[in-house]
Amino acid sequence: MMTTIDAHPRARRRHGRQPRPFIWREALCGLDWLSLHLSPVYLGMGVPRGDGSPVVLAPGFLAARVYMVDMYLWLRRIGYSPYLAGVGFNVDCIQALTQWLENTVVDVHAETGRPVRLIGHSLGGFLARRVAVRRPEIVSQLISLGAPIRPMEVHPVVAAAARLLGRSIKPLWPVEADARRGPGVCYTERCECLADERQVQPLPPSVQHAAIYSRTDGVVPWRNCLEPEPALNYEVGGSHIGLAFNPRVYRIVSSLLAEASAEIRRAA
Repeated sequence: MMTTIDAHPRARRRHGRQPRPFIWREALCGLDWLSLHLSPVYLGMGVPRGDGSPVVLAPGFLAARVYMVDMYLWLRRIGYSPYLAGVGFNVDCIQALTQWLENTVVDVHAETGRPVRLIGHSLGGFLARRVAVRRPEIVSQLISLGAPIRPMEVHPVVAAAARLLGRSIKPLWPVEADARRGPGVCYTERCECLADERQVQPLPPSVQHAAIYSRTDGVVPWRNCLEPEPALNYEVGGSHIGLAFNPRVYRIVSSLLAEASAEIRRAA
């Protein structure tokens, strides 16, 4: 989740961009976490049981995978085989992060012998989409949580942090065509990793997918988190960070996973 955002509202209107998200709402993410742990959904009550299939969880930008542990434990509790993506703090060259996530998916598929489901929060959803496009033969489902699917726009504070980090990150495959770009172009306007990401990457028909979003997202403009097909979008309330803990998200995720399992059984 990284891009430039015009600070002036007239510039945003001129380029068709959305109003800036209210990042202060992210301070309320603790309420999402509390509501999850008070909800019977977190105990596995009232949600469909899993079929043991592997689910890889991809965290957001600047986030250690440990914050996905609640979802990891919950997925295991309701009958799936969850895995945490090996992407560290999820801040590096986009191509490197994509490759690390893809390596995780390949390893999980080799270990289980089953198609892999992907659940990605924020930047993790963006990376997961790239992997699903690359490896549809081993990825059967993608669920995005507040992930930028359309233009890569985020709150200016997050964008500034991304640019600052980008200047110190050496790309996995340096661009040789223009030496003036220098070694630190990741997460900036000059990032070649994002050159082909201006439009929505269509997923192969074999990959079932859906997007969960919040209109009160304080980091990513909520319209950017939508799949082109309206029926694939599910709205919840709460913060951007809190999408990883929101009990309504968990209920939707359980239904989406169960529906995909049923579809796989019908196709077998």
